[in-house]
Amino acid sequence: MARMFRCKHCGNLVKRNPRIKGSQRYCWQTECQQARKNTWELVKNGTSESYRDRRKASKKRWRKQHSAHLYQSQYRENHPDYVADNREKQQKRNENRKKVNQRTKIVKTDTFTSERPLDSGIYSLLPLDNNSVEKIVKTDALMVQLTVLQDNTTLSQQQLPVL
Repeated sequence: MARMFRCKHCGNLVKRNPRIKGSQRYCWQTECQQARKNTWELVKNGTSESYRDRRKASKKRWRKQHSAHLYQSQYRENHPDYVADNREKQQKRNENRKKVNQRTKIVKTDTFTSERPLDSGIYSLLPLDNNSVEKIVKTDALMVQLTVLQDNTTLSQQQLPVL
């Protein structure tokens, strides 16, 4: 009977490869093999200073040869419509920021910035109309509008649900 093992990454029960000596922990699937390689590299980075130094030097050489600036400049060169459209949109965003407030933040638009914390109470969370808010970064944040349904003065301990 063929010996079987459970893959550490996908969890499938698979037949052992007889050519692999020792204990096989990952199956043949591409994702599982990549997980095996990633795990090995994490362990190696943590235990071998010389390996870390070689990897760092290798990555530095690669970045120098494949610089992001080179990629971006080539992209802009090959997509002039994108460049013009982006430039126009950025100018509009800059104008809007000047009009709205000098303290407007570009990044982390979903961060809680109220002057005082919210009072205790029961609130209704409703999705905010994304068309009414112009966000520059972090477009996947869930924006909500809080509406007070009942304030803290009318709540008693017996009315609160136990979580």
